[in-house]
Amino acid sequence: MAEPHWRQLLFEVGDYLFAVDAREVRGVMVLDEATPVPGAVPGVLGLINLRGRLVVAGELATLLGLASTGGQGSVLVLFENGTRQLALGVDRVVGVVPYTGAELDVDGDLLEGLGARDLVNGVGQSGPRPFLQLNLDSVFARVLGQPGDQDQSIRLVSVGG
Repeated sequence: MAEPHWRQLLFEVGDYLFAVDAREVRGVMVLDEATPVPGAVPGVLGLINLRGRLVVAGELATLLGLASTGGQGSVLVLFENGTRQLALGVDRVVGVVPYTGAELDVDGDLLEGLGARDLVNGVGQSGPRPFLQLNLDSVFARVLGQPGDQDQSIRLVSVGG
């Protein structure tokens, strides 16, 4: 067995298992309340105050075009990408597992059901269960715009909104 390169956080959204590099995770929390943003793109719940800093909170299921169970156990996972942060609602955190950097399947049948294929790098395997490796750069770009954009708030609001 190959030595793990890093650890990844596994979490569920609907019937799917997702994974992200654990180094990009800053915390897991319960969503108390988000302040709505008028005209926000679908999937944006609003803004939350996190230790004096405003952070965009979103629903990952909506961004991916999936149905969320949204039941008991739903939490926000706080991600950090450079200096930007984004909190995304997931149905359940499964745990942290080592990742060996094994090749991802980029054409698997599991990818067919996603409404936002561009947000996923590919399919991997954790024990008996396949996972979709989330591309956080693409998720951040979809919700917050690209790093260096003059006005990163533009992406929060839908066109014509």
